[in-house]
Order: sequence, then C-alpha cells, then structure tokens
Amino acid sequence: MKKAIIIPNPYKQQSVDFALEASVFLKENGYETQILDNDEATPWDDAEFAVVMGGDGTVLRAARRLYGKNITLFGINFGNLGYLTEVGPQNAIDGLSKLVSKDYKTEKRIMIEGEIIRDGKAVFEFVGLNEACIFRSSLTHALSMQVYINGKLTENIVGDGVIVATPTGSTSYNFSASGPVLSPTSASMVITPVSPKYFPRSSIVIDGTENIEIKISWSRVSENGRASIDVDGHMRYSLENGDTVRIKKAQHHTLIAKVSDTSFYQILCHKLSKASPDINE
Repeated sequence: MKKAIIIPNPYKQQSVDFALEASVFLKENGYETQILDNDEATPWDDAEFAVVMGGDGTVLRAARRLYGKNITLFGINFGNLGYLTEVGPQNAIDGLSKLVSKDYKTEKRIMIEGEIIRDGKAVFEFVGLNEACIFRSSLTHALSMQVYINGKLTENIVGDGVIVATPTGSTSYNFSASGPVLSPTSASMVITPVSPKYFPRSSIVIDGTENIEIKISWSRVSENGRASIDVDGHMRYSLENGDTVRIKKAQHHTLIAKVSDTSFYQILCHKLSKASPDINE
C-alpha cells in the first residue's frame, strides 16, 4: 500500500484537527497514513509524500526531520501566505486531490549542513533548509568574524553577526538584513553581514559547491557574554571565543510539491507590496 506522512503543528488546534480529516481522505484514496504529532515517533522511510500543516516554520522542521529520506513535502498554511505553504484550509482538500492524482510539480531545494569546531574537535553538527546565523546573543561588544571561502580568507566582518542562507532562506532573515533574494531552485548560497561596523558591506553570493569557514572571536575574552549560532530559527548552540563554524551545501536536498500555478515571484511581490497583482488570478 502507498504511504503518506502527516505532520501537523501541535500548537495550532486547527492544524491538529485537519490532520485527522486529511488522514481519512488519504485512506479513502488508497494510502496508509502516519500522523507525527510529536517528536518521539520515527518517520517512515518509504512514504510517497508528507503533508505538513502549519506554516513555513513547520515545513522547516519537517525538512530537517525527514532529511535524507527523499520524501516530497506538501505544505498547508494555517496562517498567512507562505513561501513553502501555497494552499490554505479552504482549498486543502483540492490540494490533496492533486497530490494523490500526481497532478503537481516538484521543486528541489538545497539545504546546508555544518559543524562547530572547538579545540580541533566537532562539538555540534547541524542541517538546515533556511539559514545558519551567527550572532552576539549577550555580548556588549561586536563580534569579529573571519570568512574563508574554499580555504581562502575572503573578508573580515566586525559587527552583530553574519548569515549564511540558502535560496529558500534568502527571503527570511537574510532579506531583512538587506541581502539579495535568490531564485528558490538555484544552487547558490549567500553570505550577509548583520549590522557591520565598517559600512557598507555587501553580501557575497557563492556557488553551492563551495565551502565556508567562519572563525569567531571577540576582543574582550574575559567579558561576561556569549555568541550563538541559530539554524532555521529553531536550533541554537552557544559559541566560544576561537570557535570555527564550517558550512557547506548538504548532501541531501528537500523536495517541495507545487500544486498551483502561483509563482515564487508572485508570492514575493504579494508579501512586499500592497500594490501587487492578485496572485489568485
């Protein structure tokens, strides 16, 4: 029997309620379903797709949870229009109908993976769909960050932090920090400084085959404070003076199901401008 995973946002009751409705619909269409409403259950490896109900943040968590399983994600938004969740509750069943009839396109999105090196050893490993952000969480002085690309020192950034974003994450914190928006299916990454001391500092867009190392330091080693790394807004780890963060394109990617003709650029325009066209036309 064909299999489908259902991942609701446990903090949104409408999402939890619709998970049962979606399960009934999929079973009526020949699918065995697995509802993952907590972090304890082990996801199936051989599901055809995963229906993710919540918002873009729920899709990000699902992408990390299903990393390496080659399962297509279909997002249903129980909030505002998202970049990764193109249908809402009002047309969710129509979207599911297109899934089971295979009337959809698939977008391949690159992910990032990385590690923190401390005293020559890896102390933390991570994978993300959006971005990794290094920032001063409680330090009163700026961070100093040496950015290496393919082993070559490229620039020194002194400021509040630095963002390494995928194309999917380029519309998130990267964009808020004046970084460029990348085409979502491209294989590039963007490095964007956050509040740099020496202005202006432009973002750097690099090819996804290139490796990044960011060496972290702050001037007053004895001061009471910390820097941190945050991945996709959900994974956080404290950094110490002298740490090195290594980031590269992940081995595996995320597949996103598209059931409508609405383009990424229409959604972007809709989010950024009140004068945008009606994306439902």
